[in-house]
Amino acid sequence: MTRASAVKYSLLVLMAAAVTGILVFGPPGLNAQNPPQQAAPAQPGSINNEDCAACHEDLAKAFDRNPHAILEKSKQHQLKNSCESCHGPGQAHVDGSGDETKIVTFKGAEGRKYNEMCLSCHQKSRGLVAFSGSPHSKNSLNCSDCHTIHASARMTPLLKQAETPLCLSCHTHRRADFAKPYHHRVKEGAVKCSDCHQPHTGLDRRQLRTSSTGDEICTKCHTQTEGPFVFEHAPTRTRGCLNCHEPHGSNNPKMLVRSRVQQLCLECHTKSAGVLGTQPPSIHDITNPRWQNCTTCHVKIHGSNASRLFLR
Repeated sequence: MTRASAVKYSLLVLMAAAVTGILVFGPPGLNAQNPPQQAAPAQPGSINNEDCAACHEDLAKAFDRNPHAILEKSKQHQLKNSCESCHGPGQAHVDGSGDETKIVTFKGAEGRKYNEMCLSCHQKSRGLVAFSGSPHSKNSLNCSDCHTIHASARMTPLLKQAETPLCLSCHTHRRADFAKPYHHRVKEGAVKCSDCHQPHTGLDRRQLRTSSTGDEICTKCHTQTEGPFVFEHAPTRTRGCLNCHEPHGSNNPKMLVRSRVQQLCLECHTKSAGVLGTQPPSIHDITNPRWQNCTTCHVKIHGSNASRLFLR
């Protein structure tokens, strides 16, 4: 074995040992940062989950498949009264033969406690840190308006129903957009509302997500338009995609805001030299049908690395 081969072999062995150590013992410092927690002491008037299951058997069985079951099953939490994490001490409820006034039910006026209770655990979760300032929160939406803990739709993050019909139940004006000839395939299941929008936070009224580079989320899928380019088309940087495109659906090809391409281009280029003129040195006359489809020649309209006129 040559020296180079021996060095390469040794590096592979060390890397394998390091990966094995991480898988077995966890990343360095993980246990120091997140030490296993002992079960929280029971509150006065507490009961165990088994006591709740005596009456609420169907909810208890369904809860075993619920993400919140980690409160009971994980070594980090080890709660034997995880129901009470949300509903409060249950002994008075039991002693009262199921009296709903003796426990937190989140019904009626108690529905206002829902957000406070959820955020007591989830306020540091990614995407929830600014919920109180989000448009949904400012419009008095509760977590329970979209989520349900005990009877959620399958393959959803505890939603009452699948994401698309849930969003459209409030944003009804978008239902017509997705029925237009050219639209993002949301109703077909290829795209979800949350692929573009962040429902729990966002100072922007549209609650748009951004790409990893901080640009509009459109470039996450339409990567060919992202750039940077040697020759930038100014509107794509200064005004964004929505300057030319309808994001949900349009009656126009390519989801444009105008029915004809030259109408859209002329909103900026009316005074551009040689666009409307019929005499030399005019390159083309856009009043002539021959020159009215601008992108026939200016094919790289989002930006180009080869032509300042976006010809290639």
